[in-house]
Amino acid sequence: MVESSVVIRTKNQGKWLGECLKRLSEQTYKNFEIVIVDSGSTDNTLEIAKKYGAKIFEIKQEQFSFPFALNYGCERASAEKYFIFMSGHCWPISKTWIEDGMKDFSLAENIMGVYGPVWALPDGSFWEKIIFNKYISIIKMLFRKKRIVRKDEMGAVGFTNAIIKRKLWDEYHFNEAFGFGGEDSDWVRHWFNNGMIAVKDIKFSIYHSHGLGLKKLLEQHKYWGSVQTPQPFRELTHRKK
Repeated sequence: MVESSVVIRTKNQGKWLGECLKRLSEQTYKNFEIVIVDSGSTDNTLEIAKKYGAKIFEIKQEQFSFPFALNYGCERASAEKYFIFMSGHCWPISKTWIEDGMKDFSLAENIMGVYGPVWALPDGSFWEKIIFNKYISIIKMLFRKKRIVRKDEMGAVGFTNAIIKRKLWDEYHFNEAFGFGGEDSDWVRHWFNNGMIAVKDIKFSIYHSHGLGLKKLLEQHKYWGSVQTPQPFRELTHRKK
C-alpha cells in the first residue's frame, strides 16, 4: 500500500528538479510515490524524473491548466490516504519535511490539510529574499511554530506546498473553471465552509521563488487577487508551472 503521492506539475524545470527529487529521496518518511505531470518539457526535466523513479504522465501543452494537471495526476496516483503537492522548482527544507507535516493531522479529526511558509530559493531575486526571508519567518514564529487555521485567508493550504486528505479530493475535485489558478483557494473555501480546518506549520516550509524583481512581484500579488474568480488558463511569462 502506498500511503501518499507527491504530485508535481512540471514544464522545463530541469534547473531545480534534480535537487527537489534528491531531497524527497532523503526524507525520513518513505511511504510515498512521486507523480510527475509534465506539459511539454523540452529540457532534461523528464530525464531527471526517470532517474528518481517517478511516475511520469505527459499532457499536451494546449491541455494544460493548473487544476486540470493536478486532477490528472491525482486520478492516476496510487495514494491511499494523502496527496502532497509541490512545484518542480520547490525544495523541501529538511529531511523530516514530510514527516513533520504528517504529524499535524493528529491534532484534530477535521483537518483538511497542512501547509507552511515559503522561503526564497538560493537563486531568488534580491526582493524575493527580503519578502520571503526564512530568518524573518523563523523569528515571527519563534513562539508559535504552528497554528490552527479556521477560516479562509491568503495562501491557506496553497498547493505550492500542501498535504491534503485524499478522501476529501475524492469528494470534491479541483474546480477546472479556475484554469488560470486559484483552484487551491476554491477547494479550501469549500472545505472551510463544511467545517474543516487547516494547520500552518513552519516545519513544513518550502524553498520556492521565481526570480522576480519588485515590479513583477507586485504584478504577481495582483495576479493572486485576480484568481479568486474562475478564469481560463493563459500563459504567464514570469510564472513557472
